[in-house]
Amino acid sequence: MMMWKNALLSRRALFAGSAATFFLGSAQNSSAQRDKIPFLGWLSSTPGADPSLDALGAGLRDLGYIAERSIRIEARSAQDNAELRALARELVRQQVDVLVTNGRAATRAAQEATAAIPVVMAPVDDPYEFVASLSRPTGNITGLALQQTEIDAKQVEILKETVPSVSRLAIFYYYGETYYALESTAHALSVEALWIEIKGAMDVDSAFTKALVKKANGLLIVDTGALGGTCDMIAAVALAHRIPAAASWRGDTQTALLLSYTADNANLQRRAASYVDRLLRGGKPNDLPVEQASKFDLVVNLKVAKDLGVTVPPSVLLRATNVIE
Repeated sequence: MMMWKNALLSRRALFAGSAATFFLGSAQNSSAQRDKIPFLGWLSSTPGADPSLDALGAGLRDLGYIAERSIRIEARSAQDNAELRALARELVRQQVDVLVTNGRAATRAAQEATAAIPVVMAPVDDPYEFVASLSRPTGNITGLALQQTEIDAKQVEILKETVPSVSRLAIFYYYGETYYALESTAHALSVEALWIEIKGAMDVDSAFTKALVKKANGLLIVDTGALGGTCDMIAAVALAHRIPAAASWRGDTQTALLLSYTADNANLQRRAASYVDRLLRGGKPNDLPVEQASKFDLVVNLKVAKDLGVTVPPSVLLRATNVIE
């Protein structure tokens, strides 16, 4: 069973944790044997251990693929856009058969790196950045879309329904990205949107200083894929300041988020594995329509609600797919 290699030395991230069982191939395989099996590249803007990679591995196993026996996989990740572009070019030079990209930045890097190798978006926020038509994408890109704008807007609605007193909503967003569509949703709910840029853990204190100066009484964290584990830290600080927080981030059962509304990632990655399978069997990207997320999870944390003095209305609890007591 293969172990994680040091990313700083090799920049090669292989499946870890639950995904380690995916690597069942024999270390005795010769390089000639390895060259005969399909070669899959994975590129992600989420650094470190990536649950999406685990889920994709599970989906491939379900389809009968065994790493190092019936498929070869190389994974790369970086948060910096320039580094992502370099990693995309590296995978292209290695002549992967299919390139799976997790997130907008990774997909953009792959798009710049190749027009020939099939690319599976798994997933992106806005597919129209990369394809002109969902039903028949042109070029070498297809895959899955999150409908993230709608997800973020829905979080604002649910947060307002859960805590009607929210009137000034701090929106922590990853630098370099904008989500102006949220303005109309917030405005319709009589909520003032307070945009605060954040890059990572080093910006959390200053971001909250700005939020408190603006008298924010609610928090939405967007672009959680890029912010990674920082989301749990942000939620903890928000709870310390008694600010109810929402995000598209599941975290763990100890998270300080009041609520999380997300697409069902496991379902998305199973669908991504299906795209990989069809492409490896000779399918073409323009014959595989882009699919949009159709299954969503609403997680409500009653422990956090109690700490905040919030009574979650039955209308929200009835829609929750998971309630943390």
